[in-house]
Amino acid sequence: MLSEADLNIIFYVLFLISGLPLSYKYAAFMVKHTGMVVPHFFISIMLNLCVGTLGIVGWIYFAPKISIYFTLGGIYLGAWITAISLILLITVLLFKRKSLLKSFQRWIST
Repeated sequence: MLSEADLNIIFYVLFLISGLPLSYKYAAFMVKHTGMVVPHFFISIMLNLCVGTLGIVGWIYFAPKISIYFTLGGIYLGAWITAISLILLITVLLFKRKSLLKSFQRWIST
C-alpha cells in the first residue's frame, strides 16, 4: 500500500513532467497558426517555468507535514526536473522550428 509520502511524490513528479508537453503543444500550435517563432517560444518557456514553480510552491506548502528533509529533497527534485524539462523544451523547439514554419506556410496557402 502506498503511503501519503509516496502519493505526494508521484503526483508532484507527474505535475512537473506535464509542463513539458503542455508548453510544447502551445508553442507548436501557435507557431503553426501565426508563424511567429520567438515570441511563442519565449511564452512556452515561461509556461514551463511557471508549471515548475507552481509545483515547487505547492510542494513547500504540503510537504513540511512529513519532514523537513522530505521537503528539501522535493525542492531539489523539482528544480532538477524543471531544469531538465526546460532544456528539453528549448532543444526540441529549436530542432522543430523549420518544420513548424513549413506547416504555417502550408496552412496559409490553403
